[in-house]
Amino acid sequence: MAGNLSRADARTLTETIDRIASTLQNHHATFGIPEKVALDFAYRCDLISDTVEKTAIDKTAEAAVDELGAEVSGPIFEENASPDLKGQFTQKDFSELTEMAEKLEKKALSLRQMADDSVS
Repeated sequence: MAGNLSRADARTLTETIDRIASTLQNHHATFGIPEKVALDFAYRCDLISDTVEKTAIDKTAEAAVDELGAEVSGPIFEENASPDLKGQFTQKDFSELTEMAEKLEKKALSLRQMADDSVS
């Protein structure tokens, strides 16, 4: 997984983390772990799982955006284009979409920081 985390690898990892967290949370007394510690551990495991899955999704999305955002000279032309397709995905559309994605990313980061600050 060095450098490239696939969605399948991320899912396998997070399922394992979630199983461990659930086991400790539900059977903390059996292991001699205080309930408060087990709940905190489960919460932190959930944060890690979310981050791992988001990282895998982001890498997939980045690859798609790189492909979609490639600039070409003129409109894309296909000889057998579907008659249902009207218009084109222009550079202006791409720019607007990129701006919206950046705003969403900033909002997600600020929400994540707020969550991290509330945990600390």
